[in-house]
Amino acid sequence: MRKQLILCGLLAAALLTAGCSKEKVDPGTAASPDGSPAFPQAVDVPATEPVTLAKKAESAIDSNAAPMDAFTYTVREDGTACILKYNGKDTNVVITSQIDGTPVTEIGQYAFEAAATVESVEIPNTVTKIGEFAFQDCENLKTVNIPDSVTELCRGTFACCTSLQEITIPVSVTTADRELFTGCGLVDLYVKNPSLEYASWGLEDMETKCMIHAPAGSAILTWAQNNNFPATEE
Repeated sequence: MRKQLILCGLLAAALLTAGCSKEKVDPGTAASPDGSPAFPQAVDVPATEPVTLAKKAESAIDSNAAPMDAFTYTVREDGTACILKYNGKDTNVVITSQIDGTPVTEIGQYAFEAAATVESVEIPNTVTKIGEFAFQDCENLKTVNIPDSVTELCRGTFACCTSLQEITIPVSVTTADRELFTGCGLVDLYVKNPSLEYASWGLEDMETKCMIHAPAGSAILTWAQNNNFPATEE
């Protein structure tokens, strides 16, 4: 009997010692069997203002421009934007000069190709390049401006614009590639840069030769005279 009491006393003391030496577990650092925290950790997340499509659209483009849902565009790493495709159905199209403050500097290749409803296009003076076949097959296009900011007109820019009767290439343009006006119905072509040379623009294939207006002594005027085109000095 005495031995049993001694054993019970020793067992109780052992249990008490074990309980007192057990480490206190911090809920923030406790781990589950798979090693992940057993309790959610509090994380400080900086407050951010919600972005909504409606808010983004408020100041995205010029107030008088065609809506941005009419265009597919890209913003490039150099901080400029390019119009890739016109998806709208408007008759008169005004292209924005900026998208969220990023300047639109290029009308991409095939951007307006076969846009049958378009009769006029206003290009902003931020654009420096108009890509290959950008307005090809715009059969009802009658009016389009090339602003003084443009330096390059790529191949076939206005090919097969059968309703386009008059256009001005400004003095800023230093490169105008081949097939520029192939299949067009031009009546009057104004070329302002005296150094710009003719490069198989497609004028020689027209059924009726257009009138070429250019500075005296200019390269294009010399070409016109050598190829029996009606020409006048501007």
